Amino acid sequence: MSALKSAAWSATAPSIIDAAGLAAQSTVRFPRGVPGFEACRGFVLMAPENAGPLQYLKSVEGPQADFLVIDPRRVIPTYRCELTETDRLQLGATDDTVLLWLALVRIEADGTITANLRAPIVINPARMIGQQVIPHDSIYPIRHVLAEGD
Repeated sequence: MSALKSAAWSATAPSIIDAAGLAAQSTVRFPRGVPGFEACRGFVLMAPENAGPLQYLKSVEGPQADFLVIDPRRVIPTYRCELTETDRLQLGATDDTVLLWLALVRIEADGTITANLRAPIVINPARMIGQQVIPHDSIYPIRHVLAEGD
């Protein structure tokens, strides 16, 4: 099993996480939720030690919604995506604001691991606001294979 597959399975292994015990200041607000999970407005970003380049975005408000994520530059070092002015305003960001970009990772039934590079999650860590952006002219795929399944 590849190192990424091992990290992905480790990061999704059942664990007990006390969401109520997480500090309010560590919660990233998603004012409109995440598409498909609009009722989930608060998330925490965690980096389990055994997850390699993967991180874990966990809802702490609303229904349970947990996502594996990866910095898209770990997948494609030249990854670039531009925000619209509307996206910048919603994130409370300027052209100079340092933003955190994350691609959603999916483990398919056959074990194939893919990343959605077309519609990244963008977080403004200074304001602790995030949203999934869906650029209309993205050159990146929705399903970029990171590791082939069995």
